[in-house]
Amino acid sequence: MILQILIGTFVCFLLLVVLLVFFIKHKQRAPYYQLDANGCVKVLREAVEQRLLERDWHVFIGMSVRYDQEIEALRHECAVIDEECVVNTQCKDGKVYVVFSKQGILRLKHLLDEWQHKAEYLA
Repeated sequence: MILQILIGTFVCFLLLVVLLVFFIKHKQRAPYYQLDANGCVKVLREAVEQRLLERDWHVFIGMSVRYDQEIEALRHECAVIDEECVVNTQCKDGKVYVVFSKQGILRLKHLLDEWQHKAEYLA
């Protein structure tokens, strides 16, 4: 009698563990931020036009891109521009925008020209 209770308890515990592992492995994953060439052009254009939101800039330069080496190189170059050429932030209509120095804008324009051609070529 005690042996049957122990076996039943063990089987229930094993079933619970299997269900838990299945649920954890197959649960819906949170969405993630993935950028393509057109998205890069949009970010660069907004940066050059001084209308890039600070949060969008920090998401872009703060993410790690594993699916495209060129976008990762661009992200890294933009992170360097962020360190060297971000002057300040500006608040308009309750939104915070990134302000770049003249040198930063020139570097971003160069990147924008390069990436516009890439985006048009890939489209």
